[in-house]
Amino acid sequence: MDTSLALLISILLILLLIRARVNISLSIFAGALTLGLLSVGFEAFNVVMESSTSLSTLRLLALVTAAFTLGYSMEYLGLLKDLQCIAERMFGKFSIAVLPLLVGLLPMPGGALISAVMIRDLVEKYKMGWEEATFINYWFRHVWVTMWPLYPSIIIAAWVVEVDIMKLILATYPIGLAALFFALLSSRHVKFRLKIGFRDVIAFFTSAYPIFLVAVLAIVFRLDLLLTILLSLATLYIHRRAKPRDIAAILKRTIDVRIIVLIFAVMAYKELILYTNAAEVFFNHLREMNFPPAIAAFVLSFLVGFATGIELGYSSIALPLLVAFTGIGSGLIGKNLMLAIAGGFLGVMVSPMHLCFALTCEYFKADVGDVYRLLLPPVVGLAIVVAALFIFL
Repeated sequence: MDTSLALLISILLILLLIRARVNISLSIFAGALTLGLLSVGFEAFNVVMESSTSLSTLRLLALVTAAFTLGYSMEYLGLLKDLQCIAERMFGKFSIAVLPLLVGLLPMPGGALISAVMIRDLVEKYKMGWEEATFINYWFRHVWVTMWPLYPSIIIAAWVVEVDIMKLILATYPIGLAALFFALLSSRHVKFRLKIGFRDVIAFFTSAYPIFLVAVLAIVFRLDLLLTILLSLATLYIHRRAKPRDIAAILKRTIDVRIIVLIFAVMAYKELILYTNAAEVFFNHLREMNFPPAIAAFVLSFLVGFATGIELGYSSIALPLLVAFTGIGSGLIGKNLMLAIAGGFLGVMVSPMHLCFALTCEYFKADVGDVYRLLLPPVVGLAIVVAALFIFL
């Protein structure tokens, strides 16, 4: 069978399975095997086995697990609660936005619920509407997704296009900056206050230092990301005098079989796409039909993001299909990668299946329609900015 057709069938199967509420890991595995069996027959099983035992797959699994462990460790050891108190003293009402922004540096599934719990008393204290609180919590929580090296979607994307994480971020950071701009613009009537006391600054960094330590070591000193996370964890456990039972409780929550299976599924799907040359054939067909590759890439990534509702969806399903468009390794085309990632990010942000969106709306008992009315302007604005950057860069 034509590999392009096999590819489309595999995408459709993945989306249908996810829509039917089949676990995303199993859905991707099913799509990968479908692509392989239709393209190269039983050789697909050999490709899957080689991918599952490769050093790059095992290292990716270690990175994602370590990133989640750091987030859960800060929550378990009380650092996030300390940040809540400090932020209100420093920022007043604007701490309703600052706290989700800080929690957004921690990659946790449904992490917006953590920041929602942190700001609930502040929302009531400052008499903010629940729909507005839902929007602010949700949007500020996610402005880092496309430019923060701890996010599994960034880690996976870097693996897919085979570049250093910092090189990937240099291509995608405009999305994050634009998202932050529209976050501030949309919440401009939330009075900003900054009251800095020496003790508060010390307390702030004492509570948030594991995040900043990773950033400094990885971005400034260019140390290996896995090593920086492990160093940050070790420092945190020593500082908080974590006992073995504390670490065991954290790891029990961190080690999620679904995430582990997802990593293996992602890498298997990527390897089969490369092995069958399906992505290149797919884009050759699009060019033959005179369909603009940029529009095709954005729409495909958006639809996958919308259908899955998670950042891992577009980085693990859509991006491997687009390596002919984005380039790979030394041939990476920065603005093309930015466009593809932006499409997936926006798809996820407007998806009702996004866990953070659903959990925040439910927690605050907010009207979903009213939240969407607040959400659409920054989504449209961000899409326009990305399109302009793509055209004029």
